[in-house]
Amino acid sequence: MIDIFNELYTLVVNALTSYDENIATSSVYQNVPSKYPFVSFEEIENYPYENGMDDGDIENFVNVEYEINIYTQLPQKKSEGESIANVVDALMKSKGFVRRTKTPLQDSKETTYRIVMRYGGVVSKDNVVYRR
Repeated sequence: MIDIFNELYTLVVNALTSYDENIATSSVYQNVPSKYPFVSFEEIENYPYENGMDDGDIENFVNVEYEINIYTQLPQKKSEGESIANVVDALMKSKGFVRRTKTPLQDSKETTYRIVMRYGGVVSKDNVVYRR
């Protein structure tokens, strides 16, 4: 199985730490983080790209999808969330991924701002990323 998650997660964490060392990160989704700002980064899909399989049913490419959840709170919740999203977006695009969605959400008390972003692409067994 082709899997670049750990390498990509490390790059995201390093980029976020360089931007702001106070950002908490996790490779697991958390509905209510214990610290803010918080970013979770997960691989939500990884399946063979069927057109890239050879006669031996060998996996040469996989379709991957990653979900990033960004949580911020008052007083600068929106601007801080958007700044963090820009850091993630620049990194993912530089690696060849395509942003599929970016959705802002607020909790019912309007104290927490959340941005959900998803990126996808096709990854070769040589870890090259292609846009679908």
